[in-house]
Amino acid sequence: MSVSVTGVDDIIKNIEAKLGTARTTRVINKALKNYGNELKKDVEEAVSSYIDTGETHDTVIASGIKQGPPKRVEVGWGAGPRWRLVHLNEFGYTRFGKYQSPRGMGKLQGVVDKTEGSAFEKMRSELEELAH
Repeated sequence: MSVSVTGVDDIIKNIEAKLGTARTTRVINKALKNYGNELKKDVEEAVSSYIDTGETHDTVIASGIKQGPPKRVEVGWGAGPRWRLVHLNEFGYTRFGKYQSPRGMGKLQGVVDKTEGSAFEKMRSELEELAH
């Protein structure tokens, strides 16, 4: 799952001029972690629609801060083969020549669509709040 947020460079430059590089890095990392945890909850809510044993729901993780241009947090599944089952639930599958559309079909795409529209505003407000 990937969501890109653009236009944050100006905000980061302003925060860096005001607070310095070390404090800016801490503010950005905290904002990314908070947003990653929020996104993790959204993904857990989406996969709870097809909960059976609860293992898929319990293995949703948010990574630490990934360095590099740009810094990022990834949300996905921990160790194990759960991602294979998630793909079947998300996109459907063919069984005995008949297409199956599970009850959780398209739920994760809905999270991505919702996140793309609001990610910039959430990150911006988080950065502004932490910069004060």
